[in-house]
Order: sequence, then structure tokens, then C-alpha cells
Amino acid sequence: MDFLNTLSGAVTTDIIIISTIFILLFFFSIRYGKSNSISFLISLYVGILTFLSFPYLKEFTLLKDSEAQVTISHIVIFFILVFIINSIVRRVIYTEYPRKKLMKYIQVGLLSASSTALLFAFAYLTIPLTTIYDFGGSIDNLFSSQYFFWWLVTPLAALVITSHQ
Repeated sequence: MDFLNTLSGAVTTDIIIISTIFILLFFFSIRYGKSNSISFLISLYVGILTFLSFPYLKEFTLLKDSEAQVTISHIVIFFILVFIINSIVRRVIYTEYPRKKLMKYIQVGLLSASSTALLFAFAYLTIPLTTIYDFGGSIDNLFSSQYFFWWLVTPLAALVITSHQ
């Protein structure tokens, strides 16, 4: 019983949220293939740049009653931009996972982890997530602006690694 108490103390809501996003991206990557995973990751980069320089953000923010509603609206706008960009990028990327199961799952995990990290780094830098959920200090430190450059570079390294068969 002590093991369960220790385990429940170690598994925080922060870990559950990050793990859930990773698992969703992992299954997306398995279901829709390497081409769609890579195009999604590239679309995140372009979506971040587009969102940061989007001149009509205030006009497209539909929910404005509270800070949480504004944050949710910004998240929806960001994912709409990513969806539009992904539908374009997806048409020019053609690649598949290796036939070896182990290599396939390593690449799926690497692309999923990279996408999860990029999403959190972007969200921490530009969207006030604390209006929806306040992550713990260790997660705050991990995704702080001092490491933002490395969170941008790491997915690029994952793209280089997974692009070689």
C-alpha cells in the first residue's frame, strides 16, 4: 500500500496532462503515418510564427469575458492556423516509417515527444496558460523562456534523425 501512496504522490496532474498530449500525438503518428507526423511538426513551427505575427488576433477572439476565455480562444485560433498550414504542408511530404518495428516506434516516440515539447514551449512563451491551469514550479522552469531556443532546436534535431532511414 505504501507503494501506491508513493506512486500517487509522484504522478501529478502536470505529468498526466503532458503524458496525455504525448499519447494523443503518439497514436496520431501511428494512425496517420510519418508523413503526417512530420508535416504536423513543421506546421507547428509555421503556426507559431503565423500566430505571433497575426494582426487580427483581437478581432478573431470570440470569447472575451474572462482571461480564461481569451486564452481558450487563442488556443483555438492557433490550432486553426496549424490545421490550415498542415493541410498545405501535408501535400508535399512523402515518407514512411521503417519496416523494423523497433525503429518505427522509436521514430514515433521521438516525433511525438518533439511535438509535445514544442507545443508546451510555445504555450509557455505566448499563451498565459495559468488562466486555465497552473503547472508546478519544475514544469515552469523546464519550459521557461531561458530554454525556449533549445525547445525550438530539439524538434529540428528529431526531424533530422527521423529523416534518415
